[in-house]
Amino acid sequence: MNKQNHITVFEHEKRFFNLKDEKEKQIHEALERYHGNYTPFFKLLRNGVQFNEHVGVIQIGKTTIEVLPKTDKSGEEKWRDLLIGMIKTVWGFDVKSTGSSSLKLKSNSILELYFELFISEIEYLLHRGLIKRYRKNEGNQTSLKGALQFSKHITHNLVHKEHFYVKYTQYSNEHSIHEILFKTIKLLAHINSNSLLKGRIGALTLDFPEMKEIKVNESTFKKIVFDRKNQHYQTALEISKLLLLNYHPDISKGRNDVLALMFDMNSLWEQFILVT
Repeated sequence: MNKQNHITVFEHEKRFFNLKDEKEKQIHEALERYHGNYTPFFKLLRNGVQFNEHVGVIQIGKTTIEVLPKTDKSGEEKWRDLLIGMIKTVWGFDVKSTGSSSLKLKSNSILELYFELFISEIEYLLHRGLIKRYRKNEGNQTSLKGALQFSKHITHNLVHKEHFYVKYTQYSNEHSIHEILFKTIKLLAHINSNSLLKGRIGALTLDFPEMKEIKVNESTFKKIVFDRKNQHYQTALEISKLLLLNYHPDISKGRNDVLALMFDMNSLWEQFILVT
């Protein structure tokens, strides 16, 4: 873990920033902007913030702020391990891997846990083979396959007699599920700062087929219907949803994007008790 880019605090703790230091000033400004979008995870103080009962991680640019639970004076590592263990238990992560049955890294934060879970899932999907689906397309083709769209054919091909404007169905791996996963791979390539994961993410950008750029929101994921053919995609898509919907790009300077994965500790503890 890069200590210079890692800040650890505990729930309900206050964290003040030295605004004469450019890096700390940028972190403080990013937190102020993020708070302006309404975040329940902390409240603003003069030159600082105070966290509440939410625990997890907030990444700002390449800096990670880790918020850990704490009920006594034990060290950071104990509570980090406890939090990661609770999340694994509550969400029932069954990590698929083509080479081993466990994660390759000892996760130093929740963020790294989710990054590696996602990477392992995509590696598993690529090894198993990506599913294909029928997709409706429309456009110019050099052969008459599908239904000729006569009016559009005349409009587009008055000069190019060798083309046919048709509506056709294509069996392809280009569909919404893969577009979401590809977008998540690109996000990880942009925000990951763990050198041990960099090579695996780079391999995914090469091995996963390129998809068109899409915009995602809550409704994007609600439209996905799971069946026996795509059930094994569910974990990867759940992590995609968590990462994509909690990512807030810095549109002002482009250097301090915010990704927040935070959990209400009281709710997390209740769920942990229920499943153990």
